[in-house]
Amino acid sequence: MTASPSRSWGRCLVCVLMLLSACLAAPPLRAAVPDLGLLRALREEGRQEEALARLRRARSAVARDADLLLMEGQLLTDLRRYDEAVQVLTAAAALAPDYADVHLARARALFFAGRREDALAALAPLLAVDDAGAWLLAARIHVAAGALDRAEGAIARVRALAPDDPDGLLVAGDIARERGLLKLASAYYERVLEAPGYEDLVRRRLAGLEQRKRRFRLALNAAYGDYDDDRDPWRQGSIELAWRWDERGWLRGRLDVRNRFGATDVGLFLSLETRAGEATTLELGAGGTPAADFSPRFETLLGIAHRLRTGDDGLGDTVGSARLRLKQYPEGRVATLELGVTQYFLSGRLWLHTALVQTRDEDGGHDLGLAARLDGIPSPGWRLFAGTNVERDELRRGTTFARTVFAGLAVDLDDRLRLFLDLGVTDRDDGVLRRDVGLGIVVAF
Repeated sequence: MTASPSRSWGRCLVCVLMLLSACLAAPPLRAAVPDLGLLRALREEGRQEEALARLRRARSAVARDADLLLMEGQLLTDLRRYDEAVQVLTAAAALAPDYADVHLARARALFFAGRREDALAALAPLLAVDDAGAWLLAARIHVAAGALDRAEGAIARVRALAPDDPDGLLVAGDIARERGLLKLASAYYERVLEAPGYEDLVRRRLAGLEQRKRRFRLALNAAYGDYDDDRDPWRQGSIELAWRWDERGWLRGRLDVRNRFGATDVGLFLSLETRAGEATTLELGAGGTPAADFSPRFETLLGIAHRLRTGDDGLGDTVGSARLRLKQYPEGRVATLELGVTQYFLSGRLWLHTALVQTRDEDGGHDLGLAARLDGIPSPGWRLFAGTNVERDELRRGTTFARTVFAGLAVDLDDRLRLFLDLGVTDRDDGVLRRDVGLGIVVAF
């Protein structure tokens, strides 16, 4: 018996409807799910932005997943978006409390964000089970904090768990370097030379050790200034010897010879600069010119610089500073307070210093000045700088402000020798213009 045409069309319609229902009920295509292998490959190639965009576009196709959140946090850390990375990795840790890689990545993001204590707290569960990666990160955190005893304890665990790990050897070398044990540091670094992908990093560290071995710096400077009237030229020369007395500080002595206003002064200044903790540097100085005609007969310096913010390779560290100078001139006493901020950019290759300069004399007169200077390193061995000062000229009583614009460069001829050149123009309130040129050489030995 043959089925009627209407019944056949009905069966076809039912089949089509069943097929459509199956398609609609099917799970999303696997292609919509983020491919972790592809994301890892993009990350290794340095294409973090592309990897992050792909991950976020496809992430809505799957439920919250600790592996995907871990990858997102790692990408954000690579991109130096540390606060976002911490948020994402905190969510991953909530999903997978026992996932060691998540805790390690979160601690690393906290460390780079400048939250060292929080980073150590995040590492605590991993340190309790003797995780080598956690001990390595803890050692790095302690080195950055200047806690070398703790760093040595942490790196000892790394060496016990993974004695040939290149990163462990590098950190062990860093600790020895900070201790001033340069030969030991060199031995650690040289053991890493043959490890794939480490040669450039090790070479830079070894070059830095060679610089540290030279504890003395001898600087010779000369400057000449020509006025636009009939005044005698302005001349100045100095010789400075600096000694790095340990890994944290410098002792400097400088002899100045100045010829101005038809008179010559010879002065001596001694200063000490030392680190007081991880983020603070102190400076003390005293000197003078006993038979001064126009220079300070006696002067003292007290300075402090403190890192206000730990930066990254984009917007770097922010450093605040204060310097107080007391100077006793033949005509009277002058106190100067300079409050400054230095902002670093581009992995420390560019930095801007700005300052307010408050001057007060013994008669109660006040002057407020401004100073700004921009330094940049366009390529290794070269430094360019330019700036301006608007502040009181202390060389003659009664002179109020001198406005100076200057620019210059420094060139490393080799790893021991550096040359300086600077040009400047100073316009004083009395209408006199002075053009200056300065030359300098620094020898390390």
